[in-house]
Amino acid sequence: MRDEENLYQRGGVWWLRATIRGRECRESLRTRDVKSARRLRDKRIAELGAALWHGERHRTWLEAVTAWLEHVSVSGELAPATLKRYAVSIAQCEGHLAPLDIAKIDGKTIMALVAARQKLGATAATIRRDLTAVSRVLEYAEAMEWREGNPTLSKRKLLKERRDPITLPTVEAIGAMLKAASGRFAALIEAARLTGCRQDELVRLTWRAFNPRARTLDIIGKGNKRRTITLSDEAAAHFSAQPRTLGSDIILCREGGDTFSQAASDFCHFRRLIEARDKGFQRFRFHDLRHLFAVDALRSGMDIYTLSKHLGHTSVKTTEIYLAFLTADEAERAKSGTAQKTAQSRRFANAEIA
Repeated sequence: MRDEENLYQRGGVWWLRATIRGRECRESLRTRDVKSARRLRDKRIAELGAALWHGERHRTWLEAVTAWLEHVSVSGELAPATLKRYAVSIAQCEGHLAPLDIAKIDGKTIMALVAARQKLGATAATIRRDLTAVSRVLEYAEAMEWREGNPTLSKRKLLKERRDPITLPTVEAIGAMLKAASGRFAALIEAARLTGCRQDELVRLTWRAFNPRARTLDIIGKGNKRRTITLSDEAAAHFSAQPRTLGSDIILCREGGDTFSQAASDFCHFRRLIEARDKGFQRFRFHDLRHLFAVDALRSGMDIYTLSKHLGHTSVKTTEIYLAFLTADEAERAKSGTAQKTAQSRRFANAEIA
């Protein structure tokens, strides 16, 4: 056998591809070292051959993950950001599932995985995301008739997600963050305050998505769902004032044109700098700027239904959490949707998608 026979590389990682007893086998060897790849190849070919000799070959969790990743990469059914998030979750679960036959993963296996993640301090929300990723692999394996059933479905219902309380940032706290952050990152923070957009939505914004004459932004939200929002005069001026970076189409980017790929970490870094010197600083999260926008919009006269569309919520029930921050009269106007819209609420209203 030639040294590189049955081996190929993807992204620098060595993969096995071989036809054993009439069946094509393809899987990652999870190494970049060619000598290790040759050793692992020979071992896996022997194992797969023995399994096929004794009957139907059973697939491991890792084989199922590899096949699923290839499937979604070709089908394009997942957005790149979603696939990246699933890959992180799958990596977190690998130590618990890697040695197992895909057909043997049952409810006890999943509960053991949940217990292990809880022991490491993972939140219920994080574990639910992990189980969602595992579920996608198991669904694919079931469709390929490598197993029966999906035990994650019932287990996810047992994990109640605890939402952190909403904190509305003060003017002083926002000002402190803007002062501590770099000019480019400060612009990202200000954009969140002025639009109510999510962090991921803002860091991906391109100049093609901004129409300064119409004062609109085309947003790509969760699940690749698109919506068009109308900006206030202040927000439109903020985007128009951003410098264009040669070779980059990103509006809110780093000096060289790269995206803020670690925006959450960057925000926490600047917040820690402030907290170290100002014990009275009111701590808030980047996402709380979205909450602040929502409450201010309702107080300014926007109705709850328009706000829900602006924020990209799939249900107005999600948007109704902001009613708790209003007076009784403000909440009634927001819910009725019949109040006269103020000039400011018209500037915030959603644009019709052509």
